[in-house]
Parts: sequence; C-alpha cells; structure tokens
Amino acid sequence: MPNYSRHVGRALNLSGPGVDPPLPWHRVVSSTGLILSRGPGTTGAERQRQALEDEGVEVTVGRAGELKVDLKTYGWFPDRLNPNPAQG
Repeated sequence: MPNYSRHVGRALNLSGPGVDPPLPWHRVVSSTGLILSRGPGTTGAERQRQALEDEGVEVTVGRAGELKVDLKTYGWFPDRLNPNPAQG
C-alpha cells in the first residue's frame, strides 16, 4: 500500500522472530529498491541481502556502497497484475 511503509515496519517490528509462519521481512525494500541500513554497526542490510540472494534475487552494489534490488525485475505490483480487483 503506497504511503504505508511505517505501518509495515511497525508490524514487522512487533511480530518478533518467533512468529509462525515466519514473515518474509527480507522482501521489504524501499520504493526505489534500496535495502536500507538498520543503523551504524548493524548487519541487518547484509542479512537482508543474503536472504534475498538465497531466493535468487540479484542485489547490486552502487557506487556509494548502497545495496539495491531492480524492481523492474523483482518488484511486486499487484495493481498491475489485476487492474480491476472487483472483477476477480
């Protein structure tokens, strides 16, 4: 849902690591495909990169060292899959 990124982040934060079934937290990237840092000295972005690559998603490294996923290739856009959800 556009403009609901904070809701997603909060839901993932509250779910905790033991939720069953596990949530695919590693599939959440920014709207530009960037894998965002979890703060200085953390390994979250690298763990996310590894989890995505384990699923076959290519993660590139930009000039400034930023990690990025090509959303044209790997993005999920449900409104483009079914533009008239009421019609099923």
